[in-house]
Amino acid sequence: MTSALSHGRLHFSGNAPAPALFVHGGFHGAWCWSQTLTFLAERNVAGAAVDLRGHGGLPQDGSFLSAGVEVMTQDVLEAMHKVSAPILVGHSLGALIAMKAATQVPLRGLILLAPAAPSGVTRGHHPLPRFQATRAVQPPDEARARKWFMAGAAAADMTRYLAQLCPESPALLNECFHDGVTIERAALSCPILCLSGAKDDSPLHPGGQDRLIAAHYGAALKIIEPSGHCLMLDDGWRETASAIHAWIAAL
Repeated sequence: MTSALSHGRLHFSGNAPAPALFVHGGFHGAWCWSQTLTFLAERNVAGAAVDLRGHGGLPQDGSFLSAGVEVMTQDVLEAMHKVSAPILVGHSLGALIAMKAATQVPLRGLILLAPAAPSGVTRGHHPLPRFQATRAVQPPDEARARKWFMAGAAAADMTRYLAQLCPESPALLNECFHDGVTIERAALSCPILCLSGAKDDSPLHPGGQDRLIAAHYGAALKIIEPSGHCLMLDDGWRETASAIHAWIAAL
């Protein structure tokens, strides 16, 4: 089932309210959570996933180029209100947005999959160049997508996956990788789980980053050995979904 938001779109398995809301990362959309939502629904856990504005086939108008973390966070907060979700699950850039949302509303729990790093948590200059503000950033080609996102997908056919990726807001990428997004430790008061792919190591997400983030925010850390960056899509997705289910059930 789907429901329109002011700028984004909401997908949910079963009827609202759903206890967990899933937030996709850069270049992706709510579609990336399909297997996870089905896995949870089969275990009687309802879930919902949000398409942030300009993602998942939604139009990208002129304002999309300047849509950064604050704007995308508003999409998440609106979706949370609509499904009454007390648990947020975010991947990569979506994890950073979920963390930002978690500083503004009380949560029962926060699950971060390969989270983008908030300002001040990791060290060193990011190797990626600054993105031009006048045009959307195109998704990576197959070789880079395999290295950056799907290192845990063995030799799987990437055709369908690549076709679903969308251009990304340069403002969002520049905020994350160059300007920095501050998430104060004291502002996150709920339990946090960080899931990390053992094969995740690229200029977008250096190896060891998840461990640093988990330590900084006092999160429990679980390593998913078969996975790269997209833990909910590659060969380790069932292990990831099982970890999410177990943690939600424990809450």
